[in-house]
Amino acid sequence: MLRNLHQILMKSLIFTALTLFCFCQLSAQHQKLNWSKLASGVWVARAGQPEKVNFTSTSGVAPKLEALNAMQNVEFPLTENEIKAVVFDGKTYLQFPLEVAEKIFGLGLNFKTVEQRGRILRLHVDHYGGKDDGRTHAPVPFYVSSKGYGVFINSARYIDVWAGTAVLKDSKIPVNARDRNTDKNWTSQPYSDNVSFLVPAEGVEIMVFGGPTALDAVSRFNLYNGGGCLPPKWGLGFWHRTPTLYNDVKVLKEVIEFKKHQFPLSVIGLEPGWQSKSYPCTYEWDSGRFPYPAKFMAMLKEQGIQTNLWINPYISPESELIKKLKPYNCVAYCMGRVCT
Repeated sequence: MLRNLHQILMKSLIFTALTLFCFCQLSAQHQKLNWSKLASGVWVARAGQPEKVNFTSTSGVAPKLEALNAMQNVEFPLTENEIKAVVFDGKTYLQFPLEVAEKIFGLGLNFKTVEQRGRILRLHVDHYGGKDDGRTHAPVPFYVSSKGYGVFINSARYIDVWAGTAVLKDSKIPVNARDRNTDKNWTSQPYSDNVSFLVPAEGVEIMVFGGPTALDAVSRFNLYNGGGCLPPKWGLGFWHRTPTLYNDVKVLKEVIEFKKHQFPLSVIGLEPGWQSKSYPCTYEWDSGRFPYPAKFMAMLKEQGIQTNLWINPYISPESELIKKLKPYNCVAYCMGRVCT
């Protein structure tokens, strides 16, 4: 038993030594960021060798420079020498300063949280798993500060984010070690004065968007990325999803209940059960549950309600689409089965 304990301690010491070595190496690889002004309130810097494939290079849109330059001119919102970048072992490490009462918002679609300070995320496009950990339908490496600025990491990689959770040895407000056994003020989340990113690439492009308000920062971010389009009014209304195996009669009954209780309703969302087979999908209406789909959707539209159909990008071997796609496909694994 003592021998096992000795081995554990030795492994712990070796791990600590290697960790310290890595941090020393990281310090030696620190890069100076040169910020260039792209438009009013928009700055860019590059660490290492950014990859050619990123959000802006693949979007196919151009920044709305005229609209950006028509916005209020503001100063760079952060202290430049407090923004740090390190490229080491094929990865890029970034740190941005945080003030004591500063709040962080954004980083993509979240279902349960609004403020992100104090959280650790891995931004990864995926099915939502029930918790806001970065694995979601629309992760975005862009955060907005309550101090009225935004930061965008222009990388298409999976990105790790420590939003006010990493404790630095050179913090302006040092954190004292507390004994969990005896100190009632011990906490598992000590004060952190930075937002840190780990990008698994040899370099990355970084953008900062000025304010003076958070809305201004978001507006600049939106204009830089092409401006987007104004969604239809119903798209901003109330959406309601019905259970997977509901049929047309049950859906229409729920619509009646909404009207009865004077609840607003803009969109009815049908789960994948609207199809004859789902996950993998046929993309064909189930004739038992929805014998007259066109008439069903027309009835909803007459009441000012749009129809949203849930799909998944895996095609069932029983779908009519298979015949059309077969000349272009290869062997693939679809939801646990081989689809050819």
